[in-house]
Formats: sequence, structure tokens, C-alpha cells
Amino acid sequence: MQTERLLLKIALSTIYSLSLKEKINLAKTLDNLHDLALHSSIETIEAKIGRPLLAKSWNPEENARLAKAAFSRMDKLGISCVFFDEKEFPSMLREINDPPYALFFRGDLKILEGNCVSVVGTRKITGGAKIAAHDFSYDAASDGTTVVSGLALGVDGEAHRGALDAFFDGKTSVAKTAAVLAGGVDNIYPVRHKKIAAQILKNGGCILSESAPGIPSEKWRFVQRNRICAGLSRATLVIQAPPGSGSLITADFALGYNRELLFHEACFSDEANAISKMVRANLAGKEGSAARKKIEANCERYVSDGAEIVKSYKDFCEKISSVPGMKNSDATRELF
Repeated sequence: MQTERLLLKIALSTIYSLSLKEKINLAKTLDNLHDLALHSSIETIEAKIGRPLLAKSWNPEENARLAKAAFSRMDKLGISCVFFDEKEFPSMLREINDPPYALFFRGDLKILEGNCVSVVGTRKITGGAKIAAHDFSYDAASDGTTVVSGLALGVDGEAHRGALDAFFDGKTSVAKTAAVLAGGVDNIYPVRHKKIAAQILKNGGCILSESAPGIPSEKWRFVQRNRICAGLSRATLVIQAPPGSGSLITADFALGYNRELLFHEACFSDEANAISKMVRANLAGKEGSAARKKIEANCERYVSDGAEIVKSYKDFCEKISSVPGMKNSDATRELF
């Protein structure tokens, strides 16, 4: 892709007030970054997309600056990017109703084209959940399935470690794990997981984000990251999640995308239940709808609504294959 075209598309990826369709159309009608920054007033853009924009959301000069800075970081650190309208864009992510316009990545994006399972959970995990996240991911990677997670502390880190250990033990030829970040892939967060990130890249895995290099890991971006974690896989497994856990946002995304959602039995251990009880008590002492919604968001609710509980990767595969309407289907056989 020519540099000017690439700069334009990177700049469009940083304009969050535009929809996916609008970004794709603007990329077709604008020739280069110069057009976006200097010759496209907000009135011109509004005419092109057919709707009004908030004036404060339109800052093409800043978007051009971000694009140039991102391009420089990409060149320096070997970061690649792929856009929604390109064939290399992950097929599972293309199917969701709110896919990202761009993915910036380091490593091998092709590992996302095979079987994937998203493994998510809380940052403050029990000893049992730590083992569960590691062992499930070890077995999944050993079976050729790519483990997708968010590189966060707790469950995410253990999931990536499990997949990496399968590689180090010779169970798979590459590190079958992909880490989805909230900020740019040039800035690993949390910092203490830089070693895990380096191992993922060194051994054939992938680190990706819809945020351009140089974009910080702001709080709202973690919710956006969660939707990508859910969108990349046909199934999401929650290892442990007390009421209000951010991993239950990923669970909601999975359900919204008509993907399978399962819970590990570690979610319901005595130790996990004790933590959930304390969280509920803390939330109960707070006023407002936000606290009430967090109390209502709990693993038990999803199970009562029909989500399966599993105890291992083998159990997971058996449960997936017996989901009503999916047993013996081609999609199920291809996935597991």
C-alpha cells in the first residue's frame, strides 16, 4: 500500500466518531492525508457521510499527526496493520456487528484463522483459577487451538502462559496464543507482562489492537478490547469472574455475537464464592444503578440462562459439540 494511502487509512482509524462504513467510504473518496487534514472541512465530511458530526469530534489535523506518529512507530518496531476491507482481516472478526476498521499487530496474524477460543477472567484470581486458566490453555494450544486473551494480570496472563508452556514443551510448533491490547501494540500494558509479550512474539504468536501505535490504554478502550476478544473466537470461556467483573462484559459481547459462552467450574469454588460474596457486600453499600447492575452481573445468572459449566479443555470440547443445533454440524467439526 502506498505511504500516502496508508497514512490516510491510519488517520481514519483514529476518528472514533465515524462508523466503519463511513471510514471505508471516506478512504475511497479521499486521495490522501492532505485531503483529510486541509481540504475536508467538517461540512465537506458531513456531506460525504450524510449526517451531522459534533464539531468537537472533528480534528483532522490531530488525526493526521497521530497517523504520522503511528507510521513512524510502525516502521521502527516492525508493526503491521490490516484493514476491514482487506482479505487478511480475521474472518471471525469480520462477522460481528461492530468490527474494528483496522488492526495493528506484531507477530503472525494467521494464527487467528484457525480454531480459536477466548479465555477471560478477573485480575485477582484464586489459586484454583490460576491452575484452571493455565491448564485449559495448555491443553487447547496442544490441540492446535489458538488461545485469545487480553494480556491483563490474573486469568489473561495465566492463559497466555499455558499456551506458551505448550510450545516450550514441544506440543505445538508455534506459540498458539494472541494477546489483544487496549492501547497501541508499541506499549505493552501491564508493564510486568512485557516478558510474556516478548515470548509470544519470539515464538510465533501475535499481539494486536485496533488502537494505532502511540495510543494509550485508556479505561474506555478496555471495553472495546473486550469485544475484539469475544469476536475473534467461536467460543469464550470465563475462568473466574466476581460480580461486575469486566470479563462479564466480554461474556455479553460473545452472546451478542451469537457465539458460545461457557464457564469453568473454578468460577464456583468455595474460594471464588467467598470473593464474590465480599464483592457483593461492597457493592451493596453503594448507591446508584451502576452498583446494582454490577451485583446483577454474575456468573450464576449466565448459567441459569443456559451457559454450560466445564472442568477441562476436553470437557469444553464435548460440551461445544453437544450444543443444541450444533451437534454433528460442519461448523462444530471444523472448530474442534
